[in-house]
Amino acid sequence: MKKKLTVQKKTGIMSTAITLIVVLCLIVVNVIASAFTEKYPVKIDLTSNKAFELSEDSIKYISDLDKDITITVMNTRDSFARGGEYYEQAITVVEQYAKYNDNITLEFIDLMANPTYASEHADLSISVNDILVACGENTQKLTAYDLFNIQQSWYGGSITSSNAEQAMTGAIMNVTSEEKTKVTFLTGHEENENINLEDLLEKNNFEVNSIMLQAEAIPEDTEILIAIAPLRDYTEEDIEKLDSFMMEASEKNKTMLYFASAEQPELPVLEGWLEKWGLSVPRVMVAETDQDRVISNNAYFGIADIDDFLVTEHMTNTDIPLTMPFARPVEMLFTSNMGYNTGSLLAYSESAGIIDEDVNSVEDIVQEGPISVAAKSTYNQDGVNAMLCVFGSDMILNEQFLNSSSLANMEYFLSFFNTVADRENVFSIAPKVLGGGSFTLTQGQVLLYTVMLVIVLPIAVLAVGITIWIKRRRS
Repeated sequence: MKKKLTVQKKTGIMSTAITLIVVLCLIVVNVIASAFTEKYPVKIDLTSNKAFELSEDSIKYISDLDKDITITVMNTRDSFARGGEYYEQAITVVEQYAKYNDNITLEFIDLMANPTYASEHADLSISVNDILVACGENTQKLTAYDLFNIQQSWYGGSITSSNAEQAMTGAIMNVTSEEKTKVTFLTGHEENENINLEDLLEKNNFEVNSIMLQAEAIPEDTEILIAIAPLRDYTEEDIEKLDSFMMEASEKNKTMLYFASAEQPELPVLEGWLEKWGLSVPRVMVAETDQDRVISNNAYFGIADIDDFLVTEHMTNTDIPLTMPFARPVEMLFTSNMGYNTGSLLAYSESAGIIDEDVNSVEDIVQEGPISVAAKSTYNQDGVNAMLCVFGSDMILNEQFLNSSSLANMEYFLSFFNTVADRENVFSIAPKVLGGGSFTLTQGQVLLYTVMLVIVLPIAVLAVGITIWIKRRRS
């Protein structure tokens, strides 16, 4: 009996020892795992678009950086994340940067507990939840409007998608870059000021400024010139300034973007200059007759095809539609003439047509497509490398279309400007939608889903019900 108890005692001691060893091993593994996850991102992102992870392009870019960068979040981590699911996604993305590069430091500062911090950096106008990205003497501030696409309504604003990765990677590029491409917007002729395009360029490492063409000279270091839907004609002196900018022999390419609009009056001087480059913008409208190629059942909201595929080099997804609403056609007056060479950039499909004074409705349209709604003219002679790009509508820059994750307008222009600036280390990052997100349906798709859900599905359910009822009645 005593021997039996001794065996039982030994067995109990052995079981206890094994239990303690297992528990100790689990504790050690947990400590090691915790330390590892602090250093390396091993969280599993189950979202279909990997919204909580960095893209391979961003990872490669930041991994190669050898400059010291500080990311400062103006809040505690928990308080920032309590802003909602998009704030949780954004802060998770921000945390990835420090984990992929030891030169990047992430810190959180509670402005409520440290109110003097904001006053010490008064020039930045810091608010709660702002993010500062700094490298040396360069600092860029990101706000909620930089991190998220926000749709405004009478009831306030709501977040539709996240730009956290795009904003963060762009800010890091900005503060670490030693040279920026300068973009100058022309004013003084009642142009349409487009803050959205300016913000997009600034966030992607372009230096943006504006001048009044009548009173100021075009800065010598300008590489890209932009005129958006002027309502007053240019003078001959203005045209001389444009010629001087475009036709100057330079090692750098010179580019001008001109956006027309449906509201413009006749501008004979400016339009005459465009024609010298072989491009014309008739005072008519383009409409799309194919219901599968329009948005919101509007013939003027047609889908435009990209004709110049050099621009798509930096685009992540060329299957997403691009729209240019209320577009005027852009005609190419010649293919090649005295050093000028023209080509189409964007075009409506073969089912598109023209609406003018002889056509009263979409039903009367004669299909004349494809119809170019954006075109370019290049001049490459005697050391001059210049390109004029004409777009048939400034609506392509509308905030709603630039910020839509279901349209390619923003990605197209990012790729366009990066291609024009001849940048090598560039890439596009699509906005991330959490949950179901939103998508754009053509009129044909709307009709198909309506028939399936409103007619076919109810009839099928009714037929199955009647069949079951008849079988039960007979049995």
